Amino acid sequence: MALNLGQRYKQSHKMLFLAGLYITQMLGFGFILSAVPAIMRKSGAGLESIAWIYSLGLIWVGKILWAPLVDRFGSKRFGHYRSWLFVMQGLIIISLVIASTLDMNKQMPVLAAFLVLVSLFSATQDIAADALAITILEPEERGLGNSIQVSGGFIGHIVGGGLVLIAYEWIGWSACLLILAAGTAIPLVNILRHKEQPAPADLREEKAGIKDLYRFFIRPGSWRWVLVLLFYGLPLSMAVCLINPMLVDLGWSLAHIGFAFNIVGMLASITGAILTGLAVQRLGRKSTMLWTALFMTLSIIGLYLPTRGVDNMAAIYGSIVLVMLATGAAGSIGATVMMDKSDPASASTDYALQFSLNRGAGFVAGAGALTLAESTGYAGMLTAAVAVGMLSLVVVLCYNDFEPPIFARPTVPGSSHGTNLPVLRRVIPDQFRNNRK
Repeated sequence: MALNLGQRYKQSHKMLFLAGLYITQMLGFGFILSAVPAIMRKSGAGLESIAWIYSLGLIWVGKILWAPLVDRFGSKRFGHYRSWLFVMQGLIIISLVIASTLDMNKQMPVLAAFLVLVSLFSATQDIAADALAITILEPEERGLGNSIQVSGGFIGHIVGGGLVLIAYEWIGWSACLLILAAGTAIPLVNILRHKEQPAPADLREEKAGIKDLYRFFIRPGSWRWVLVLLFYGLPLSMAVCLINPMLVDLGWSLAHIGFAFNIVGMLASITGAILTGLAVQRLGRKSTMLWTALFMTLSIIGLYLPTRGVDNMAAIYGSIVLVMLATGAAGSIGATVMMDKSDPASASTDYALQFSLNRGAGFVAGAGALTLAESTGYAGMLTAAVAVGMLSLVVVLCYNDFEPPIFARPTVPGSSHGTNLPVLRRVIPDQFRNNRK
């Protein structure tokens, strides 16, 4: 359905607003995960001293633990989720500025505390950004919106973990973090200008809380969707974590690996996310998820080349690009359907729960793959990843509940029309009828 000029402007405003949030939430966090380990290693830190940095990724996996608080508390006057975004964006900036004044060699324990805070505030900002996206995006806009969400994260990672790291050699620690802080401040203007409508979480008869976790699981068909969440993307988690060790074994330098994975690979992921957002509009949810599941399984096959000692530059770059294309595509369609399954009245909780299930399974699979690869070899582990990919394809094929539901809820404060239970009514607009294809 063609949009008029006013609708296009409104949609463009939404997308630019969300892009700013998703890019900047990853600036500091991407720097922590990608750049800080390299800087620490160059300063003489041992691998055991660096390993804890990567565990900060668990903060994002575990954000379901405090997501209900984001639904429960918020300023009705300033905007429920807008208030969270403004506060978290500000706390990230303050933490980065303070961290810029600390010496990594002499004040590492204090610096580590602020790196943890940046990770925590970024994850909480993401909870609020996802919830706001759920409430402002129409179902037909979610494909594009989530391609921007996933692409924004990758762009932030490229800038924070790649370009700023490159600049570190010339400008040093303090300047790098101040640049990241300045970049994180850019969306504050749009946050202040955004006029948030009354949040469904504020219109509930009962305040959001931990009970919403239980209510998610008792919705019709929820356990079949949980099965999809646990398997979808799992083969990529098993395969992607093997790329850097394989390239090290081939004799690639760390700089070369960083360029191939953090720059070229991330650009491929952005491309995959954008193409998938367009595919959702044309093919529907299920068809897009099926094709993406097949593509991610086939893309893993290219990674067999390094295991056979093939060190052809074009072939290896091609295999990395294919896998990372699939990574962006899987993230985009997965996020789209997760938003569909999120009740706006408990948006933070519902989306964070699904995210934690999906990424938690991926985190365990990735850690297990690295451990088992020691005994099975890279080729054996990739074979297991392909097998899991075929299984995930079957799981998606057997799942048919892809039409975005409309959740029943109060429309005005104090209304008795709503319900505390996750009752929903099914509406299938014309543009979604091809989701069963």
